[in-house]
Amino acid sequence: MWIKVVVALGLFGLMLYSVKIDPIIAAFKSARYELVLLGLLLMPVNIGIQIFKWRYLVRLARPETGFIEAMGSLLGGNTFGIVTPGRIGDYSRVLFIRNTPPLKLMGLTVIDKLYNYGCMIAFGLPALLTLPWVLDFFQGRFVIPLIVLVIITDLALLYFAFDPRPVKSLLHALQLMFPLKNKIKQLVGGLDRFTYPQARVTLTLTTVYYLVVLMQHYLFLQAFTKLGIIDTFRITAAVLLTKFVLPITIGGLGMDQLVSVQYSSQFAVPAEAAFNASMVLFAINILTPALVGLFFIGRMQIGKENKR
Repeated sequence: MWIKVVVALGLFGLMLYSVKIDPIIAAFKSARYELVLLGLLLMPVNIGIQIFKWRYLVRLARPETGFIEAMGSLLGGNTFGIVTPGRIGDYSRVLFIRNTPPLKLMGLTVIDKLYNYGCMIAFGLPALLTLPWVLDFFQGRFVIPLIVLVIITDLALLYFAFDPRPVKSLLHALQLMFPLKNKIKQLVGGLDRFTYPQARVTLTLTTVYYLVVLMQHYLFLQAFTKLGIIDTFRITAAVLLTKFVLPITIGGLGMDQLVSVQYSSQFAVPAEAAFNASMVLFAINILTPALVGLFFIGRMQIGKENKR
Protein backbone atom coordinates (compact mmCIF):
# COMPACT_ATOMS: atom_id res chain seq x y z
CA MET A 1 0.00 0.00 0.00
CA TRP A 2 2.69 2.50 1.00
CA ILE A 3 4.55 1.91 -2.25
CA LYS A 4 1.38 2.87 -4.12
CA VAL A 5 1.02 6.00 -1.97
CA VAL A 6 4.62 7.05 -2.66
CA VAL A 7 4.29 6.39 -6.40
CA ALA A 8 0.95 8.25 -6.55
CA LEU A 9 2.30 11.28 -4.69
CA GLY A 10 5.47 11.25 -6.79
CA LEU A 11 3.58 11.18 -10.10
CA PHE A 12 1.08 13.74 -8.84
CA GLY A 13 3.87 16.05 -7.72
CA LEU A 14 5.59 15.62 -11.07
CA MET A 15 2.39 16.61 -12.85
CA LEU A 16 1.94 19.74 -10.73
CA TYR A 17 5.57 20.67 -11.36
CA SER A 18 5.32 20.21 -15.14
CA VAL A 19 1.83 21.65 -15.67
CA LYS A 20 2.22 24.50 -13.12
CA ILE A 21 -0.41 25.43 -10.57
CA ASP A 22 -1.37 28.88 -11.93
CA PRO A 23 -2.72 27.64 -15.31
CA ILE A 24 -4.63 24.90 -13.46
CA ILE A 25 -6.34 27.45 -11.19
CA ALA A 26 -7.01 29.78 -14.12
CA ALA A 27 -8.60 26.93 -16.08
CA PHE A 28 -10.91 26.15 -13.14
CA LYS A 29 -11.93 29.79 -12.85
CA SER A 30 -12.89 29.97 -16.52
CA ALA A 31 -14.48 26.50 -16.69
CA ARG A 32 -17.98 25.88 -17.99
CA TYR A 33 -19.50 24.70 -14.72
CA GLU A 34 -22.77 23.61 -16.31
CA LEU A 35 -20.85 20.82 -18.07
CA VAL A 36 -19.14 19.84 -14.82
CA LEU A 37 -22.60 19.67 -13.24
CA LEU A 38 -23.89 17.43 -16.04
CA GLY A 39 -20.96 15.07 -15.51
CA LEU A 40 -21.64 15.14 -11.78
CA LEU A 41 -25.29 14.22 -12.38
CA LEU A 42 -24.07 11.11 -14.21
CA MET A 43 -22.31 9.89 -11.05
CA PRO A 44 -25.44 8.26 -9.53
CA VAL A 45 -26.11 6.69 -12.93
CA ASN A 46 -22.55 5.35 -13.00
CA ILE A 47 -22.68 3.96 -9.47
CA GLY A 48 -26.26 2.76 -9.88
CA ILE A 49 -25.35 0.62 -12.89
CA GLN A 50 -22.46 -0.95 -10.97
CA ILE A 51 -24.69 -1.71 -7.98
CA PHE A 52 -27.46 -3.12 -10.17
CA LYS A 53 -25.00 -5.37 -12.00
CA TRP A 54 -23.42 -6.62 -8.76
CA ARG A 55 -26.85 -7.24 -7.21
CA TYR A 56 -27.92 -9.09 -10.34
CA LEU A 57 -24.89 -11.38 -10.03
CA VAL A 58 -25.18 -11.86 -6.25
CA ARG A 59 -28.83 -12.86 -6.59
CA LEU A 60 -27.69 -15.85 -8.64
CA ALA A 61 -26.27 -17.22 -5.37
CA ARG A 62 -28.50 -15.42 -2.86
CA PRO A 63 -31.86 -14.38 -4.40
CA GLU A 64 -33.01 -12.35 -1.37
CA THR A 65 -30.15 -9.82 -1.67
CA GLY A 66 -31.51 -6.28 -1.60
CA PHE A 67 -30.28 -3.10 -3.27
CA ILE A 68 -28.92 -1.55 -0.06
CA GLU A 69 -26.95 -4.66 0.82
CA ALA A 70 -25.50 -4.83 -2.68
CA MET A 71 -24.64 -1.13 -2.53
CA GLY A 72 -22.82 -1.56 0.79
CA SER A 73 -20.96 -4.56 -0.59
CA LEU A 74 -19.84 -2.77 -3.74
CA LEU A 75 -18.86 0.53 -2.11
CA GLY A 76 -17.15 -1.17 0.83
CA GLY A 77 -15.15 -3.26 -1.63
CA ASN A 78 -14.24 -0.09 -3.53
CA THR A 79 -12.78 1.39 -0.36
CA PHE A 80 -10.52 -1.61 0.15
CA GLY A 81 -9.75 -1.75 -3.58
CA ILE A 82 -8.43 1.79 -3.83
CA VAL A 83 -5.58 1.08 -1.38
CA THR A 84 -4.56 -2.39 -2.53
CA PRO A 85 -2.26 -3.47 -5.42
CA GLY A 86 -4.20 -4.14 -8.61
CA ARG A 87 -7.43 -3.36 -6.67
CA ILE A 88 -7.48 -6.87 -5.23
CA GLY A 89 -9.28 -5.35 -2.25
CA ASP A 90 -12.38 -5.18 -4.46
CA TYR A 91 -12.84 -8.87 -3.75
CA SER A 92 -13.55 -8.05 -0.11
CA ARG A 93 -17.06 -7.08 -1.22
CA VAL A 94 -18.06 -10.72 -0.61
CA LEU A 95 -17.64 -10.14 3.14
CA PHE A 96 -20.54 -7.67 3.15
CA ILE A 97 -23.15 -10.20 1.96
CA ARG A 98 -24.84 -11.98 4.84
CA ASN A 99 -25.51 -15.69 5.23
CA THR A 100 -23.58 -16.70 2.13
CA PRO A 101 -20.17 -18.45 1.95
CA PRO A 102 -17.66 -15.83 0.68
CA LEU A 103 -16.11 -18.30 -1.75
CA LYS A 104 -19.47 -18.85 -3.41
CA LEU A 105 -19.60 -15.13 -4.15
CA MET A 106 -15.93 -14.88 -5.11
CA GLY A 107 -16.56 -16.54 -8.46
CA LEU A 108 -19.24 -13.94 -9.22
CA THR A 109 -16.81 -11.17 -8.27
CA VAL A 110 -14.31 -12.62 -10.74
CA ILE A 111 -17.00 -12.57 -13.45
CA ASP A 112 -17.84 -8.95 -12.65
CA LYS A 113 -14.18 -7.91 -12.86
CA LEU A 114 -13.51 -9.91 -16.02
CA TYR A 115 -16.33 -8.16 -17.87
CA ASN A 116 -14.97 -4.78 -16.76
CA TYR A 117 -11.46 -5.68 -17.89
CA GLY A 118 -12.72 -7.12 -21.17
CA CYS A 119 -14.56 -3.88 -21.92
CA MET A 120 -11.43 -1.83 -21.18
CA ILE A 121 -9.40 -3.97 -23.58
CA ALA A 122 -12.04 -4.13 -26.32
CA PHE A 123 -12.43 -0.34 -26.45
CA GLY A 124 -8.99 0.67 -25.23
CA LEU A 125 -6.81 -1.38 -27.57
CA PRO A 126 -8.06 0.18 -30.83
CA ALA A 127 -8.10 3.60 -29.15
CA LEU A 128 -4.49 3.24 -28.01
CA LEU A 129 -3.25 1.92 -31.34
CA THR A 130 -4.84 4.80 -33.27
CA LEU A 131 -3.38 7.61 -31.17
CA PRO A 132 -1.30 9.95 -33.36
CA TRP A 133 2.04 9.15 -31.68
CA VAL A 134 1.49 5.41 -32.19
CA LEU A 135 0.65 5.87 -35.87
CA ASP A 136 3.67 8.13 -36.31
CA PHE A 137 5.89 5.54 -34.62
CA PHE A 138 4.84 2.80 -37.00
CA GLN A 139 4.84 5.20 -40.00
CA GLY A 140 2.30 3.14 -41.89
CA ARG A 141 4.10 -0.14 -41.23
CA PHE A 142 2.33 -3.07 -39.57
CA VAL A 143 -1.04 -1.35 -40.05
CA ILE A 144 -2.70 -4.48 -41.41
CA PRO A 145 -1.31 -6.76 -38.65
CA LEU A 146 -2.45 -4.25 -36.02
CA ILE A 147 -5.95 -4.15 -37.49
CA VAL A 148 -6.06 -7.94 -37.55
CA LEU A 149 -4.85 -8.04 -33.93
CA VAL A 150 -7.60 -5.67 -32.82
CA ILE A 151 -10.30 -7.59 -34.69
CA ILE A 152 -9.18 -10.97 -33.35
CA THR A 153 -8.89 -9.64 -29.80
CA ASP A 154 -12.32 -7.99 -29.82
CA LEU A 155 -14.01 -11.02 -31.42
CA ALA A 156 -12.41 -13.33 -28.84
CA LEU A 157 -13.53 -11.07 -25.99
CA LEU A 158 -17.05 -10.91 -27.43
CA TYR A 159 -17.16 -14.71 -27.71
CA PHE A 160 -16.09 -15.22 -24.09
CA ALA A 161 -18.51 -12.50 -22.96
CA PHE A 162 -21.47 -14.31 -24.53
CA ASP A 163 -20.32 -17.84 -23.68
CA PRO A 164 -19.29 -18.35 -20.02
CA ARG A 165 -18.59 -22.07 -20.49
CA PRO A 166 -14.79 -21.73 -21.08
CA VAL A 167 -14.30 -19.86 -17.79
CA LYS A 168 -16.46 -22.34 -15.90
CA SER A 169 -14.58 -25.25 -17.51
CA LEU A 170 -11.28 -23.72 -16.43
CA LEU A 171 -12.48 -23.47 -12.84
CA HIS A 172 -13.72 -27.05 -12.94
CA ALA A 173 -10.29 -28.13 -14.20
CA LEU A 174 -8.65 -26.27 -11.31
CA GLN A 175 -10.96 -28.09 -8.94
CA LEU A 176 -9.47 -31.40 -10.11
CA MET A 177 -5.85 -30.23 -10.18
CA PHE A 178 -5.47 -28.55 -6.80
CA PRO A 179 -5.74 -30.09 -3.34
CA LEU A 180 -8.32 -27.62 -1.98
CA LYS A 181 -11.11 -29.23 -3.96
CA ASN A 182 -13.88 -28.32 -1.53
CA LYS A 183 -12.90 -24.64 -1.58
CA ILE A 184 -12.78 -24.51 -5.37
CA LYS A 185 -16.08 -26.40 -5.51
CA GLN A 186 -17.67 -23.55 -3.53
CA LEU A 187 -16.04 -21.05 -5.89
CA VAL A 188 -17.46 -22.80 -8.95
CA GLY A 189 -20.82 -23.30 -7.25
CA GLY A 190 -21.58 -19.59 -7.44
CA LEU A 191 -21.35 -19.75 -11.23
CA ASP A 192 -23.86 -22.57 -11.74
CA ARG A 193 -26.66 -20.18 -12.70
CA PHE A 194 -24.43 -17.91 -14.82
CA THR A 195 -25.39 -18.95 -18.37
CA TYR A 196 -26.15 -17.27 -21.71
CA PRO A 197 -29.01 -14.99 -20.51
CA GLN A 198 -27.00 -13.81 -17.51
CA ALA A 199 -23.95 -13.26 -19.72
CA ARG A 200 -25.93 -11.02 -22.08
CA VAL A 201 -27.32 -8.92 -19.23
CA THR A 202 -23.88 -8.57 -17.62
CA LEU A 203 -22.29 -7.56 -20.92
CA THR A 204 -25.01 -4.97 -21.59
CA LEU A 205 -24.70 -3.41 -18.14
CA THR A 206 -20.89 -3.34 -18.34
CA THR A 207 -20.97 -1.66 -21.76
CA VAL A 208 -23.49 0.96 -20.64
CA TYR A 209 -21.40 1.71 -17.54
CA TYR A 210 -18.28 2.10 -19.69
CA LEU A 211 -20.07 4.48 -22.07
CA VAL A 212 -21.25 6.58 -19.11
CA VAL A 213 -17.62 6.96 -17.97
CA LEU A 214 -16.63 8.03 -21.49
CA MET A 215 -19.43 10.61 -21.54
CA GLN A 216 -18.43 11.95 -18.13
CA HIS A 217 -14.85 12.52 -19.25
CA TYR A 218 -16.11 14.15 -22.46
CA LEU A 219 -18.22 16.62 -20.45
CA PHE A 220 -15.39 17.40 -18.03
CA LEU A 221 -12.89 17.94 -20.83
CA GLN A 222 -15.35 20.17 -22.69
CA ALA A 223 -15.70 22.23 -19.53
CA PHE A 224 -12.03 23.26 -19.84
CA THR A 225 -11.38 23.14 -23.60
CA LYS A 226 -12.94 22.10 -26.91
CA LEU A 227 -12.39 18.67 -28.45
CA GLY A 228 -14.48 16.36 -30.62
CA ILE A 229 -16.38 13.56 -28.93
CA ILE A 230 -14.64 10.79 -30.91
CA ASP A 231 -11.17 12.07 -30.04
CA THR A 232 -12.20 12.44 -26.39
CA PHE A 233 -13.48 8.86 -26.33
CA ARG A 234 -10.19 7.67 -27.86
CA ILE A 235 -8.18 9.46 -25.17
CA THR A 236 -10.38 8.18 -22.35
CA ALA A 237 -10.40 4.58 -23.58
CA ALA A 238 -6.61 4.61 -24.00
CA VAL A 239 -6.14 6.09 -20.51
CA LEU A 240 -8.40 3.47 -18.89
CA LEU A 241 -6.50 0.67 -20.63
CA THR A 242 -3.13 2.08 -19.58
CA LYS A 243 -4.30 2.44 -15.97
CA PHE A 244 -5.52 -1.18 -16.05
CA VAL A 245 -2.17 -2.42 -17.37
CA LEU A 246 -0.19 -0.30 -14.87
CA PRO A 247 -2.10 -0.39 -11.52
CA ILE A 248 0.79 1.13 -9.58
CA THR A 249 -0.92 3.98 -7.72
CA ILE A 250 -3.91 4.47 -5.43
CA GLY A 251 -7.01 4.53 -7.61
CA GLY A 252 -4.87 5.61 -10.56
CA LEU A 253 -4.09 8.97 -8.92
CA GLY A 254 -1.05 10.46 -10.61
CA MET A 255 -1.02 7.83 -13.33
CA ASP A 256 -4.40 9.03 -14.65
CA GLN A 257 -3.27 12.63 -14.82
CA LEU A 258 0.14 11.84 -16.33
CA VAL A 259 -1.26 9.63 -19.08
CA SER A 260 -4.22 11.95 -19.74
CA VAL A 261 -1.93 14.93 -20.27
CA GLN A 262 0.40 12.93 -22.53
CA TYR A 263 -2.36 11.42 -24.67
CA SER A 264 -4.38 14.65 -24.84
CA SER A 265 -1.32 16.61 -26.02
CA GLN A 266 -1.51 14.61 -29.25
CA PHE A 267 -4.75 16.48 -29.99
CA ALA A 268 -3.43 19.92 -28.99
CA VAL A 269 -5.33 19.88 -25.71
CA PRO A 270 -3.78 22.21 -23.09
CA ALA A 271 -2.09 20.30 -20.28
CA GLU A 272 -4.07 22.10 -17.58
CA ALA A 273 -7.38 21.18 -19.26
CA ALA A 274 -6.47 17.49 -19.47
CA PHE A 275 -5.21 17.55 -15.87
CA ASN A 276 -8.35 19.21 -14.50
CA ALA A 277 -10.73 16.91 -16.37
CA SER A 278 -8.86 13.87 -15.10
CA MET A 279 -8.87 15.15 -11.51
CA VAL A 280 -12.61 15.83 -11.54
CA LEU A 281 -13.27 12.37 -12.97
CA PHE A 282 -11.09 10.81 -10.25
CA ALA A 283 -12.83 12.77 -7.48
CA ILE A 284 -16.31 11.83 -8.65
CA ASN A 285 -15.93 8.23 -9.81
CA ILE A 286 -13.21 6.86 -7.52
CA LEU A 287 -12.62 9.01 -4.44
CA THR A 288 -16.26 9.78 -3.57
CA PRO A 289 -17.51 6.13 -3.73
CA ALA A 290 -14.48 5.03 -1.70
CA LEU A 291 -15.25 7.60 1.01
CA VAL A 292 -18.91 6.57 1.12
CA GLY A 293 -17.74 2.96 1.41
CA LEU A 294 -16.10 3.78 4.78
CA PHE A 295 -19.58 3.86 6.32
CA PHE A 296 -20.31 0.33 5.13
CA ILE A 297 -16.94 -0.96 6.35
CA GLY A 298 -18.02 0.00 9.85
CA ARG A 299 -21.24 -1.94 9.37
CA MET A 300 -19.29 -4.96 8.12
CA GLN A 301 -17.15 -4.98 11.26
CA ILE A 302 -20.26 -4.78 13.45
CA GLY A 303 -21.68 -7.73 11.53
CA LYS A 304 -18.56 -9.76 12.24
CA GLU A 305 -18.91 -8.98 15.94
CA ASN A 306 -22.50 -10.26 15.86
CA LYS A 307 -21.39 -13.49 14.16
CA ARG A 308 -18.82 -14.08 16.87
